[in-house]
Amino acid sequence: MPIILQNTSFTYAINTPFQKKALENINLEINKGELWLLVGHTGSGKTTLMSLMNGLLLPQEGNVIVEGMSTKDKKVNIKEIRKKIGIVFQYPESQFFQPTIKDEIIFAPKNFNYEINEEMLKYYLELVNLPESYLEKNPFELSGGEMRKVAIISVLSYNPDYIIFDEPTVGLDYTTKKSIFNLIKELLNLGKTVILSTHWINEFVSLKPNILMLKNGEISFKGEFDDFALLDDKVLLEAGIVFDEKLKLYRCALKKGKIDFAQKISLL
Repeated sequence: MPIILQNTSFTYAINTPFQKKALENINLEINKGELWLLVGHTGSGKTTLMSLMNGLLLPQEGNVIVEGMSTKDKKVNIKEIRKKIGIVFQYPESQFFQPTIKDEIIFAPKNFNYEINEEMLKYYLELVNLPESYLEKNPFELSGGEMRKVAIISVLSYNPDYIIFDEPTVGLDYTTKKSIFNLIKELLNLGKTVILSTHWINEFVSLKPNILMLKNGEISFKGEFDDFALLDDKVLLEAGIVFDEKLKLYRCALKKGKIDFAQKISLL
């Protein structure tokens, strides 16, 4: 069953001088096993949308339904929704509060009554290319890239069906970016649904993700990657999207019907 947003709207600081509409009339369906990129200007509503999916925020209008459970339904245990949808925030250090990496990783499974053993801990460390010796380290002693990987494990550890990444590659070196990109591919191979907020669209061309482009809290585009790639530059620019050379070449190949060449470009 999917994540469904029905005519969903959200406004911050209602009835105050700081009132701000963050999302307006969002309709979206995300099915299991899909990859979605959320793109648009900073402040376009991407983070608010992710928080609504997880139940961290509740819509004032419309509905968010996760596998048949509405986040607004008071009869629904919100923990059941959050167990299904994990979020890896942009700044992982904001999530850490345990003295060791092991404690950090096993905290969420305990909270969700999900059993995780030593073999599973080793598996997740291998998945993000971290040595087993890191389990006894303090998470604040790690590099930015290592912190990001531990934050990812802390979400994977309770086995959610949907995994949301908020700017997963921002501020990382090339090697770590590549590692996280490969991890995302592995998660898709495992049947997970992956939702990413990102400005680095070119990194994901080869995976042909679905695209949701937001502009001022409204949907500017929703659909398949190739249709997104063919959008007019003016439409993209108004939403804060600028194609790099790789994406321009990819678009050019699509326009000329050179699908094989476009595929080769996507793998660069």
